Amino acid sequence: MSNYKNVFVTGSIAYDTIMNFPNKFQEYFHPEKLHQINVSFVVNKLERQLGGTGTNISYNISKILNNKLQIKLLGSVGKDGKDFINFFKKNKIDASGVIVDKKLYTSAGSVITDLKNNQIWGFYYGASEKIPYINFKNINKETDLLVISANHKNSFLYFQNEVIKNKISYLYDPGMTLTWIKDKDLKRGVMNCKYLVGNDYEIAMITKRLNVSINRLIDTGVKVITTLGEGGVQYYDVGAKRASPLLIKGYRVKKMVDPTGAGDAWRGGFLAGLLMNYSMKNCLKLGNVMASFAIEKYGTVNHKPT
Repeated sequence: MSNYKNVFVTGSIAYDTIMNFPNKFQEYFHPEKLHQINVSFVVNKLERQLGGTGTNISYNISKILNNKLQIKLLGSVGKDGKDFINFFKKNKIDASGVIVDKKLYTSAGSVITDLKNNQIWGFYYGASEKIPYINFKNINKETDLLVISANHKNSFLYFQNEVIKNKISYLYDPGMTLTWIKDKDLKRGVMNCKYLVGNDYEIAMITKRLNVSINRLIDTGVKVITTLGEGGVQYYDVGAKRASPLLIKGYRVKKMVDPTGAGDAWRGGFLAGLLMNYSMKNCLKLGNVMASFAIEKYGTVNHKPT
C-alpha cells in the first residue's frame, strides 16, 4: 500500500500525427542493407491528435480519479498550444506548471504503425526545451511522487537531478530518451528511483547498458516494472521471489485499433492506483485495464474507462 496524495508529472506535451501502414515493415527492409536505408511507406490513414508522454499519463490518471485535482503537469507548449491548455482545463489537470513559449512551436511526434503494430517514430521537441519552474521545497517527500517520463534533454535531466538532490520519490520512465542519454546519467536516474518502468525491450537495454541485473536493482530498493504488451506486466521488488516476479496478464480486447499511447495509459492507471492506496497487485491490474481501453481507440487521449 502507498500513501501518495499527489503526483507531479513531467514529460512531453506534443501533437501526434498517427499514420497506419497496411503492410509489414519487415517486408521492406533488406537485412544486408540496414546500413543504407532509403524507404518510404504509403499510409492509408492519418490523424492529428493531442499527445505527448506528460499529456497522456496525466489524462489517464484524471479519468480514473473522476477529475480530482491530484495531478500537476509540468511541461511546455509553444505558440500553437492553445488546444492543450483548454484540454487540461476540461480534464481538471492542474496546468499551472505548464509554460507557453511565444516563439517555438509545440512538440510534435509522427508515427507510422504497420499491420503487426510495429511503430516507427519521428519527434520534434520544439517548446519542450524550455524548463518549467517548480519549487521543489513545496513537494512533500512523504506523500508526493514525481514522474520523470521521456522529454527534451534539458527538462529530463533537470528534473532527474533535482529530485535526486532533494530526495524526492520518483517513477523513472526513460523510454525514448534511451536514444540519447549517457550511461552515467541513466545509471544515476535508475539507481535512485522508487519505480523503474519500461517495456521488455527498454528494460533489457537498460540492464545491458548498465551491466546490472534486475536482481541487483531490486537489492538496491528499486521496484522494476516491465510492460509486456498484450502479455501484461511483470513486477519485481525485494519482497518478491527473485526468480519469479509477479506476473499480471493483460486483458483481451475485441479489436486493437491503435497501440499508440498504450504504455502511457498503463502508467496512468498504475499511478492512479497508487493515489487510491490500492495494493501493488491491483495497481498493476489497473494499469493493464487502462492500456486495454487505450488500444481500442485511435489516438492517445480519446478513451474513457467504463
